[in-house]
Parts: sequence; structure tokens; C-alpha cells
Amino acid sequence: MKAVRSEFACICLAALLLGGCAARLPQQTSQLSGAELKQAEERLSRFLSRSCVEAVDSDVRLTWRAYAQQETYPASVQAAAPALLRLSLNDPLGRPLFLLAADEKRFTLADNQKSQGYTGSTELRFVRRFLPTFIPVNDLFFWLSARVRPERMQAAAVRVDRDGGFWWHGGSPDGKTVHILALDAKNRLSRHLIADKQTDEILFEARYSDYLATTSDCAWPGRIELSGKSLEADYAIEFSEIFSFAPIDRQRFQITLPPHFTVKEMSDKD
Repeated sequence: MKAVRSEFACICLAALLLGGCAARLPQQTSQLSGAELKQAEERLSRFLSRSCVEAVDSDVRLTWRAYAQQETYPASVQAAAPALLRLSLNDPLGRPLFLLAADEKRFTLADNQKSQGYTGSTELRFVRRFLPTFIPVNDLFFWLSARVRPERMQAAAVRVDRDGGFWWHGGSPDGKTVHILALDAKNRLSRHLIADKQTDEILFEARYSDYLATTSDCAWPGRIELSGKSLEADYAIEFSEIFSFAPIDRQRFQITLPPHFTVKEMSDKD
């Protein structure tokens, strides 16, 4: 079962998924007020209200780093809002070694090397090792596309750090964590952190860079780096070639396992 968990950890990366090296909160010195505060609030409002794509079909490279080791996997990914995912980890010839399909409630994982299938709820403790409980499953596409649900940032406080950078702080439904955002000069998300409200400890961080043009107002992040205390490793997702941002048929996110596969229904006992 340990081998299955290791393989699934790699796959769950693109499903957001996903400790590693500890991140730190920015050195904050003061809250904004007056005209500067109004401008910062307007900037956040523009970021949250953009028109964005709702699906992606792409080749990616997934990198895993932990315990002084690093591995990179060629893969393909299709994803659609709010939480639809199809991810294939491939061999050097492009043949799928592992195939994962997931929606808002269930996942199916096919190990083509061992003719083994795994199915179960996306709320299992096993899955939540890679998609922390403080990240709702239905937020998956938001994290993948460098967006934030507007309700997460209602009544956000704005602070400026010692280097003059702005940070927007918003609450979470659980009341235990805080969302912290940084936007770049083009008003794109560069960092999204989730911190413990009481201790300020960084539980999860996504860094976004190398943005690509899309068919909507939002650019798409070409690279995502994931880290934080809640993760067992650091991860990176690089979108090596994007084929389309067009809508994807929901049936694409369903896997029918071959008749000769052995299928295991996962539970919280696994």
C-alpha cells in the first residue's frame, strides 16, 4: 500500500493536491488607509471580477522534491471548473502509466502497470493528505488557474510590507485560517498563502509565474509551485504545452476500468 500512496501522491499534485519547506509570512509593517487603501481595494476588486476560462487541456511536467531528492514526470492534464480533473502520468513514449479521473465527489485511479484500479470519495483521509481539509474540493480549479473565490476575500484587510509590496488578507469559512494574496504589477496572482489564524504559521502556499494568454481576461499561470507545512513534499507544475481552453465534456472525467483490472474501493481504513 505504501507504493500505491507514493504513486498517488505524484498524481494528486495536479489535482491540487498536494510538509515541504516551511514558507514565511511577509514582513508586514502597516495597514493602508485613505487614498492608498481605496486604490488597493479597487485593485483587488478588479482581480476578483475578471472574466476567466473554465477549462484547460495541456501537457505538463510535474516535479516532486523532498528529502534531498527530486523527480520529474511528463503528464497530460484536463481540468474544468469547479473540480473536474483527468491526469495521466506517462512513460517516455507518451503511454499512460497512471490515470486519474476525479469530480467533486469521487475519484478513480488506474495503475496500468499492475492492472489495478482504486476508487473512493474525494473526502477520504487518504486523499486529504494531498488536498488539505482547509481547501474545499470545489476550490480545485481556482487554485489551478491562479484565481480566488470572491467570498474568500470579502472585507479583506490590506497591508504593505517593508519593501513596499501589498498583501490582501481575507478570512476562511472555518474561521481558523486566513487567505493572504500578493498581486504582481499586471494584477495577476503571484502568491496565495493559507495561514493559521492564531499562530501565523503557513499551512499552504502557491506561487504563480510565467503567465500565458488565454481566450478571456485572465492569463493562465505557466508555472505553479506548491509548498507548506500541510504537504509532505514541495511540488511544481509546469504547463509545457496548452492545447485548448475550450469547455470539456464531463464524460472525459470518467474512467471505465478494463474488465481484467483488480478494483479496490478505498476507505478511511486504508
